[in-house]
Amino acid sequence: MRSQRMPSDIVLSWGLAVRGARARVLTRLLLGAGSVENALRCPPAEAAGLAGAGLPEVLPLFDPAPVPGLDEARRRLERSEARVVAICDAEYPALLRESPDPPPVLFVRGRPLGDAPVVALVGSRRATRAGLEAARLVAAGLARAGVTVVSGFAHGIDAAAHAAALEEGGETWGVLGCGVDVSYPAAHERLRARMLAGGALLSELPPGTTPEAWHFPVRNRIIAGCARVVVVVEAALRSGSLITARCAAEAGRDVAAVPGPVIGEQASGSNALLKDGAILVRDAADVLRELPDEDLCRLRQGGLPDQGTAPRPPEDPDAARVLLALDAAEPRDADALTAATGLSASRLSAALVLLELEGLAEALPGALFARRRART
Repeated sequence: MRSQRMPSDIVLSWGLAVRGARARVLTRLLLGAGSVENALRCPPAEAAGLAGAGLPEVLPLFDPAPVPGLDEARRRLERSEARVVAICDAEYPALLRESPDPPPVLFVRGRPLGDAPVVALVGSRRATRAGLEAARLVAAGLARAGVTVVSGFAHGIDAAAHAAALEEGGETWGVLGCGVDVSYPAAHERLRARMLAGGALLSELPPGTTPEAWHFPVRNRIIAGCARVVVVVEAALRSGSLITARCAAEAGRDVAAVPGPVIGEQASGSNALLKDGAILVRDAADVLRELPDEDLCRLRQGGLPDQGTAPRPPEDPDAARVLLALDAAEPRDADALTAATGLSASRLSAALVLLELEGLAEALPGALFARRRART
């Protein structure tokens, strides 16, 4: 297909104007073509085939007529040093690309989006002191391990998670319910500046879009789509965090929750998730144990919990998984390790031998195994 506009202007136009069913058509086209340039070069019939749609649905995507607000949006992007990322671009989050309803275009501000494992932490805007401490504990541990922490940049749990990840030198993404150049919440100016220096802010909404109540439930699917695991730290029964958890389950992602008090409503939603089978989270190690082998291999050296000055973590994914399941203070038997890791008996045995050889684990009387304490 051909257009008189520059590819960058076309991508920006898509971000401004393409929504709903047209967005899904555009997503299929871009993923099928592999790049914006390839999509623009496709003959109309071929583009329709890649998109799984008819010509009347595809041709408007390449209408040469300028989209209203294009010049203003371009100026806003330049002023805020933001950029437009299409779903076929390398920077677009890989897991989000695989989710059920990914936005074809993201507006991004801050550092380039990396390819480290991603975990979402979400929860109440009116969090308790205990909830905030839990969010900081989990986010800090994940950041030390090299995991990107994604959340919604709201008050309470979200802000605590972002701040804790940044304090550990980790990467964190904030998914907004407004344009990336809009200062919302206003009280987060200092956190926003830190995010732009050490993380990123992203949104599917065009620059200049002010926050509306309906934006936030919709953006929750992006938070869930970016993450391998969604951890709900503190949420009531009618919390938006439960929408994020539902989106995660629909996308085939793991849902986890930090247990809270049974008295009162503050943690009633997160406790209900646990009752329904969510993963119980006490610290970052509980989350790291749920990551697949492909993510465990990419954890930061020295980032595994309780490593201290012990030798570097093993590169073998089975051994890394078993190490996460071991504890220095509470030895575990083979049955408990099998349940915790999901490994077969033979793979578990091989991993334990490797950990013993590398000085990371030790066999104890009674067929028990423990993480070897770090030398101090």
